[in-house]
Amino acid sequence: MADTAWEALRGNPLRFFASLWLLRTVAYVLSGAMLGALCLVWLPAALVLGAVVAAPALTRPLVALERRRVVLLGGAPLQDPHVRPDRPGPIAWLRFRYAEAVTWRELAYLGLHATVLLVLDLAAVLLLSSPVLALMSVNLTTTRAPTDPATGTDVVVAVLIGALGALALVVVGFFAVYAVPVAAIAHAKVAHLLLAPGSGETVRMLTRSRARLVDAFEVERRRIERDLHDGAQQRLLALGMTLVGAQLEFDDRPEAARALVDQAAEEAKAALAELRELIRGIHPHVLTDLGLPAAVAELADRATVPVTVTVDVPHRLPTAVESTAYFVVAEALSNAAKHSTATQVSITGGLTNARLDIKVRDNGIGGADPTAGTGLAGLADRVDAYGGTLALSSPPGGPTILRLELPCTG
Repeated sequence: MADTAWEALRGNPLRFFASLWLLRTVAYVLSGAMLGALCLVWLPAALVLGAVVAAPALTRPLVALERRRVVLLGGAPLQDPHVRPDRPGPIAWLRFRYAEAVTWRELAYLGLHATVLLVLDLAAVLLLSSPVLALMSVNLTTTRAPTDPATGTDVVVAVLIGALGALALVVVGFFAVYAVPVAAIAHAKVAHLLLAPGSGETVRMLTRSRARLVDAFEVERRRIERDLHDGAQQRLLALGMTLVGAQLEFDDRPEAARALVDQAAEEAKAALAELRELIRGIHPHVLTDLGLPAAVAELADRATVPVTVTVDVPHRLPTAVESTAYFVVAEALSNAAKHSTATQVSITGGLTNARLDIKVRDNGIGGADPTAGTGLAGLADRVDAYGGTLALSSPPGGPTILRLELPCTG
């Protein structure tokens, strides 16, 4: 199943027209026409009201909406490459924004949206509605007087004209329906070109993600230290005290010593189970011994939602790649069970040109937000640090698709 409108249209056009992708492209074009008209009005107003200087602040909501609107065509919202200013205050913010190349690309995009892209969207809408307009404008009256009898020639001519008109409507309707996704995809390509992070901005985002990753590792180290201190260490301390008590009772009260030894055995089992659970959270045993496909299959077996797994990895991957992919899949399954009300999850993956591609798809209600404490934000930083990408597509109503790509060199 295709994940984007372009993949669906390129793969099987007939199936595309019978799917929801057509409605999503129509929604993208219609909303683009409305927002283009809004840009046509608001962009000059923002330049005047903001005395040109404050135009980036006044047009920021429109740009943010455009970055999120691309989810209608599949894929994740476009990332915002802006960097937070070092100094507070509106003056520092504007000065910093004007120094960024993305600010000028955003203004250029809004200008295109108010002109060229608006014409493109309106042309697609007009072409889509042309068959309906043609039917509404058909004049079925004739110039003959009502009392004139109809001849056989008149009937034949009327049938031929009707057939040719119907054929013309079918041809125009086909091109009209085909033009809408083409216009939507072309519009989205321009949005990706101007609003997505450039190469230099990607490097800065990667630097920031690595800094956040260092902080996350420090937080994780403290969590492990706390879990060891509050959990396993306390159980081992209780085990030691129980054994000391059994040693003191061994000579005088053998039965009491036996009971204490049995208690110590149970405490040792509990401590061992807790240590195993802690180690599994750091690096699962099955991942170390059997590799990623077996580890993902074990995750699927433990999941509370039915999961189908198709992961084809012919050889072992670098440890960092396997570990990152494992925890991304684990987090995706956890989110599907907790938040999505999904009844089916599929995990597919394999190697393509020395890159691991993993896709987790569920049929839940959608609307997932990686910034709402789902754990994906930290994993995205980890993926960025290894030069990979983590994309989330979760429109309201579903489906939710999490796609991971990681380089497997090294």
